[in-house]
Amino acid sequence: MALAICLCLVSCASHLETKRTDASASPDEQFWQAVKKANVVYVGETHDDPLDHQYELELVRGLLKRKAKFAIGWEMFDTTQQSAIDAWASHAMSFREMISKTDFQKHWGIYSPVYEEILQIAGNADVPILALNAPAELTRKIARGEPLTAQERAMIPTGFVATEGGYKNFVAMMGDHPGLNETDQRLFFAAQNAWDQTMANRILDFERRNPEIQLLILTGRGHVSGGYGIPFYVRQKAHLKQLIILPREKRVGVSAYRRVGERLRARGVNRLV
Repeated sequence: MALAICLCLVSCASHLETKRTDASASPDEQFWQAVKKANVVYVGETHDDPLDHQYELELVRGLLKRKAKFAIGWEMFDTTQQSAIDAWASHAMSFREMISKTDFQKHWGIYSPVYEEILQIAGNADVPILALNAPAELTRKIARGEPLTAQERAMIPTGFVATEGGYKNFVAMMGDHPGLNETDQRLFFAAQNAWDQTMANRILDFERRNPEIQLLILTGRGHVSGGYGIPFYVRQKAHLKQLIILPREKRVGVSAYRRVGERLRARGVNRLV
């Protein structure tokens, strides 16, 4: 499977590479060395793409095969669900009970059965599972422009700075939507920031408490696109080595890949291979 790999270091010594590799048994040790050096590894998936999910599964297997010390952070769980995950991890709750309590099948399991396979493999290997996301109702209210309660406002991390570049990147990702005005786009961007900043905050907190444990992040492409989103906010507060992996297949042509490289170079990328 072809991969686009963006190694984002805080020094901006970043580069984009293309490799063909089997994530579990690849002889390409350059790829695995890049993975090993990163504090945080993001896989930017397309949620309904089975090839992306299979890639994630093989990546997890590859890390276990190499006896890596890692945890998995999931966009697919929000922070209010961490207690259910912890109960399952401590054998106080069955896997099926955890899936039911978090409504996982309804919201995410419909995309792929591989999610559950990854969870069970991780659970059997005692790999920690970290819920990353903001609660869905919070981001829905933000997107609708509704006032938040004091409790809801307290859920949004502080100290992060959104930029106009991030907004333009977000609008470009959204594409053309007839009838969608700039006010709507700004509201949707605010909701996206609530997601991204919450996930960044969870990553930063985990790494502060567990600096020896690598984090593998499973999230949608939109949350890491162009180096914005989660990695962008993590860089604002910590000097962590971050690796972004974008599984690619035939629908992503050379011209699209070149545009990604041009955007990254404009933000400090050294070269495009």
